[in-house]
Amino acid sequence: MQLPKSLQPWRDWLQWFAPEQLPVLTDLFTRLNPLLGPLRGMQPGGDPEPDGLGDLQRRGPYERLLTSEWLLADELPDEFLRRAVVGEHLFLAPRYRTHHANRMIVVLFDAGPLQLGGPRLVHLALLILLARRASEAGAELRWGILQEAPRLNEFKGAAHLKQLLSARTYQTVSDEHWRTWCAWLSEQAYDSGERWLVGQRLPPTDSRSCTHRVQIQDSLDGRSLMFSLQAATTRQIALPFPDKRQALQLIKGEFDTARQLARTPVKTPIARVVLTLAPIIASSGSHVALKMLDEPGLVVIKLPAPRQKKPLEVRKTLWNSRGTPLAITFPGRMPGAILSFDEQLVFWNMDFVKAAARPERNQLQIPVGTATLLPMVWLHNGTHGAAFLLDNKGHLAFWVTDNGKLPPQRASGMTHSMADNVVGMAQVSRDMLVYLRQEAGRLYVHRLNAWLSQPASDLVGTANDVAQVLFPASACWNRAFHGCAWMRLVDGHQQWQLVAPDLQTVQVDLAPGWKGLGLLIGDDEVFSMVLLSPHQQTVALYCQGEQQALFTTQDPIARITFCPMSGLVAALTKARELVVYAVREERRVLQVMCNPPQPYSELSTYVRS
Repeated sequence: MQLPKSLQPWRDWLQWFAPEQLPVLTDLFTRLNPLLGPLRGMQPGGDPEPDGLGDLQRRGPYERLLTSEWLLADELPDEFLRRAVVGEHLFLAPRYRTHHANRMIVVLFDAGPLQLGGPRLVHLALLILLARRASEAGAELRWGILQEAPRLNEFKGAAHLKQLLSARTYQTVSDEHWRTWCAWLSEQAYDSGERWLVGQRLPPTDSRSCTHRVQIQDSLDGRSLMFSLQAATTRQIALPFPDKRQALQLIKGEFDTARQLARTPVKTPIARVVLTLAPIIASSGSHVALKMLDEPGLVVIKLPAPRQKKPLEVRKTLWNSRGTPLAITFPGRMPGAILSFDEQLVFWNMDFVKAAARPERNQLQIPVGTATLLPMVWLHNGTHGAAFLLDNKGHLAFWVTDNGKLPPQRASGMTHSMADNVVGMAQVSRDMLVYLRQEAGRLYVHRLNAWLSQPASDLVGTANDVAQVLFPASACWNRAFHGCAWMRLVDGHQQWQLVAPDLQTVQVDLAPGWKGLGLLIGDDEVFSMVLLSPHQQTVALYCQGEQQALFTTQDPIARITFCPMSGLVAALTKARELVVYAVREERRVLQVMCNPPQPYSELSTYVRS
């Protein structure tokens, strides 16, 4: 994991945490570390003891005079006397070994009801800070719980942090707890150089039995935590409450990424995938597909259920090697595609859609061999269906199904035009597609169902240079317009107009480099926008002026997809790591590493659920 320079001192301990959790710890470290002060127990104690010979010096008793100087006295006594007068004689200097006070740091935590919530997060940060303090001084760190029977624990891994966080009791700290600990510590073969007590309403102590007292409690206004350290002097600081979601993950012990990415067997080895095409997400949220690098086809991964223990299900599905994919979607459980096959368009894995002649360029521009796929939507209501394709010039075309039982709405095996000057489209419900069209500087949103019927359009703004549009998925689209967001580039940054269901508009100016990926709408009709950071490694969520990180990847993201129907984000990094994140549930669904690795037997595959 690449850490910023400010976090390098704690890199050995921060390897246990996910990248998106680091901002919470960074804030605590930078605020608390300056308060700790110098390490006690390092002063020399008693008289120094000789420990052999060290350097040469010009002063000293003559019993330590260098042997060569005595030889000079025998051969040249006058020179010997001259050197003695001017101080040029050389003496052996002894090396001394000093006594040091004990270098043991003992920290005892209050795990009672007064320390639940935010204070437990401070306990976690403080233990890491003291671990670094001990490491730099060559000391040992031990910790314990004040309300438990005296026993000191090591701190050598994330498991010990989780042990600390899981130690909870309904007892508050009493004087008897402290007396028990004092008696036990005095009986041990070692004593501590520093002894820390951390909690609230701690029992009375003296400077000999306790060198540091840390009191953690809510501020009077309830907006922050007050951290008070009593040592040689008293130092105090107000700690703002961190992001609730990240803080809750840490308090619950949901970290230690090395253990969470446990190796899991798969039914079929994962083939290498291309980095030029984005992942394809099923609208049901059940599968993700990636185009293979070495074979003409797709790798299809069934997304695991929460806490799934059975192996990850991975399949391969192939098309004819003469075909070139133009667009890919999920008509059902398995993906389908529109393939350019000689002079025809072939609808692979799409039932009842007949092949059609390749359309003219003025009707539909579908260049073959590009590094991106064209947007595609599949609608089917059980009786009729159609495949919709949007080209790079704003032409929206479609092809209808023909099951041979009912007459199709339009002629099958032909390319039909729906609209021109289309900026973007999306599937927003099971049988509803919406698209944004520009006409004479005005922006209209159209709804379209599998019957190919269109209600009246909705005017959502005026602009001539719209670069992108996002739609939220909702069942309400079947009744009326239900919101969108359209974007223009202004001085190099994205400027978004969020249009609510009641057609009220709010402008959102993103910071330079940030990009909008998707749009969600809650039951309260409040918009949330999924964003990608400028460095291509963080996916965030913007809502009502506030922004929070959802997840961060270790390597830059090469391609990323958001599905409004399922609320899933699928990111493929340059290291061929696939991360699937459920935005609504705020959980990482899948993380698969396949860094080729040849042959495939050397692939390392991991899954987090």
